[in-house]
Amino acid sequence: MQIRTDEELIVRKSVAAKLGSGVGLVLVLSGLILLWVPWGSPWSYLAVLLGFVIGSAGNRQMNRWVNEPRADQVLSRALRGFDDRHYLYNYILPPDHVLLAPYGLFVIKAKGVEGRIRCLKDRWQRGFSLLRLLRGFAPETLGNPTKETRREMERLIEYIAQRLPGEEIEVKGVIIFTHPQVQLEVRGAILPIMLLRSLKTHLRKAAKGGEMPEEIRKELVRIFDEAAG
Repeated sequence: MQIRTDEELIVRKSVAAKLGSGVGLVLVLSGLILLWVPWGSPWSYLAVLLGFVIGSAGNRQMNRWVNEPRADQVLSRALRGFDDRHYLYNYILPPDHVLLAPYGLFVIKAKGVEGRIRCLKDRWQRGFSLLRLLRGFAPETLGNPTKETRREMERLIEYIAQRLPGEEIEVKGVIIFTHPQVQLEVRGAILPIMLLRSLKTHLRKAAKGGEMPEEIRKELVRIFDEAAG
C-alpha cells in the first residue's frame, strides 16, 4: 500500500483551527468580563456571539485537522495490507481521499459522525442527541454524504479529463463511517455505504470485476503523483 498525504496542508489547517478556537474562547471570556462593566453590556453580547461563531468553526476544524485519529490516518490503517499497486491519496486531489487500485478508481467519503444514522433512498437522517446539542456546533455534521460524494466524483472526473483528454475513466464512490459508536441503517442507496470495517471486503469484491488497463493505471499514478509533488 502506497500512501500520499499532504502533510503541509494538515499543518496549515491545524494552525488555523487552533487559532480560530483560541480567538473564539478569548472573545467569549471577554464578553463575560464586560458584563461587569456598566457600559459593557451591548459589547458583551456581541463579543459572546462572535466568540461562539468563531470558536465553533475553529472547533469543527480542530476535529478534522488536529484531533487524532484523523480521517487520513483511519483510512491508512484500514487499508493496510494491500500491495504496492494500491495508492491512497489524502488531501492532494479534488476529493479528500482517493484510492487508485488495479481494479478501479475510488472516491472515499469518510464521515466521523456518531449516533444513529439512516439513509433511505439517499435521504439522510440523524438521530437526536442531547449531548450533541449541548456541545453546540463543534462536532462534525452529517450533511448529505451522497450528494457530497457524487460532487467529488464529478470533480475528479473533470480533473482527469483535463490531464488525460480522450480517456474515459470510471470513478466509483464509497461512503465510509469511521466512528466506533455509529449505528447505520441503509436502504435503497445508489452508492455503497458502510462501516469502516467493511471497506476491505468491499474492495476485494470489486477486484473480482477485472482490472483496469495497466497503461491507464500508470498514467493515473503519474498525474496524481505530480499533484502530490
